[in-house]
Amino acid sequence: MELTTKGRYAVTAMADIAGQSDALTVPLSQIAERQALPLAYLEQIFVGLRRAGLVESARGRSGGYRLARPAAEISIADVMAAAEEDTHFTRCANGEASCLRDAPCLTHGLWQRLGAVTSAFFASVSLADVVGGTLAGMARAQAAPSAGLRRVYLDHNATAPLRGEAKAAMIAALDVDGNPSSVHSEGRRARGVIEAAREQVARLVNAKPSEVVFTSGATESNAWVMAQPWDTIFVSGVEHDSILAPARANGAEVIMVPVARDGRVLAEQIAARVLSGAPVGRALIALQLANNETGVIQDVAAVTAFAREHGLRVHTDAVQAPGRIAIDFAGLDADTMSLSAHKLGGPKGIGALIIRDHYDLAPLIRGGGQERRRRAGTENLAGIAGFGAAAKVALAALADAPRIAGLRDQLERDVCDAVPATVVIAGSAPRLCNTATLTLPGKLAETLVIRLDLAGFAVSAGSACSSGKVGVSHVAEAMGLERDVAAGMIRVSLGPDTTQDDIAAFAAAWKQISGNAALAA
Repeated sequence: MELTTKGRYAVTAMADIAGQSDALTVPLSQIAERQALPLAYLEQIFVGLRRAGLVESARGRSGGYRLARPAAEISIADVMAAAEEDTHFTRCANGEASCLRDAPCLTHGLWQRLGAVTSAFFASVSLADVVGGTLAGMARAQAAPSAGLRRVYLDHNATAPLRGEAKAAMIAALDVDGNPSSVHSEGRRARGVIEAAREQVARLVNAKPSEVVFTSGATESNAWVMAQPWDTIFVSGVEHDSILAPARANGAEVIMVPVARDGRVLAEQIAARVLSGAPVGRALIALQLANNETGVIQDVAAVTAFAREHGLRVHTDAVQAPGRIAIDFAGLDADTMSLSAHKLGGPKGIGALIIRDHYDLAPLIRGGGQERRRRAGTENLAGIAGFGAAAKVALAALADAPRIAGLRDQLERDVCDAVPATVVIAGSAPRLCNTATLTLPGKLAETLVIRLDLAGFAVSAGSACSSGKVGVSHVAEAMGLERDVAAGMIRVSLGPDTTQDDIAAFAAAWKQISGNAALAA
């Protein structure tokens, strides 16, 4: 997977010119001598560089080449493109989605993603970075974090760091030997761990312990609800892919509910369809409690009140909400609710589906009689224990929500003051206290994420669960955002450990990064 000689020579030669700031023009012969490159090959390469407008030539005794624009405004991606260097790593022919065989090869997604990340990295690096030694400094900081670069984690919506209480509960559960389904002492002890965690999760969302069913995560929980024999499913374009994909695969009529520009679902459109008299049969409304990309909070209670009057069921994906807003499952009156432990400081790979008492779902996973015959399979004892402990801490952490909301507001003010072109997405809508979605029109989100990562900040472009996809977020498309706005959309999600110093440092990095012309889409 090495780059070709042509691409490497082109970058090396352009960096050489960028480093000769005192010279009006640089002869190719001098570049060839300094960099040990074949002169004849360079002459061919510079035809493409000049045609692309990256260099200008001068004739005569002082003839040679100079950069056509400042080195900070020429990205490595520009040079590679001019040299006709292709950085994709798949074996696909002519850019088609299929490989040389009839179907994509087993590792197609891996190489496709590698190509996308490589391209984004080249787009984020300018000739000035190469000549100025910026990359070497960043590499040293990454290799030895203690040497200077401080990491700031601002991606809690993707996954929250594991809480100490959750880790301790998991370690303790690993010493419990019995199977929770066994009736002997060891089995009863294991069962006790699960039931204690069930009570903690129930308290977090004001549900009954009997309504909590442990799953492998919210993706399974959402798939379970979507797999029921629905005739009609109402869903909006801002839902998570774990809702949208199984809804479309169900075979039911899927009715897409429009979304306002601020990210709020226009739920009155559901009422218009139901009251029109058009048959909906056994119908489900899937409405998230809070959006994972924008943090926008939906009015689930109002929707369930209408649904109750007209015989519709309601499922809410509440994954992002615990610990950030108070959740009242009983008050919402929804039929089902999905949760995921790792979003609130618990372990990955464990979640729950809250099922209202006396509402029966056909099991998604059949086999044994675990979880009151609703979800077969030996329980993930350590994961459940960690989930319960994290739920207890998350409930107490609600008291910290106003402080975090203040930091989020400060972040949005600071970045807009530092870079007036910054746009805050859904800033006027009710949002989670910790979520700020920012964009720089005309910039690429993936490149912004890479730049911020190199500067020490962990943020996301869209949903972390969609990593590997290249393109505009489906949430942004549903909101009707212009493509140049949507393409630069990144999510900054704060956590309990976020400080004012973190916010100030992020704003400073944002200002520095935004001025780099290599970020252009």
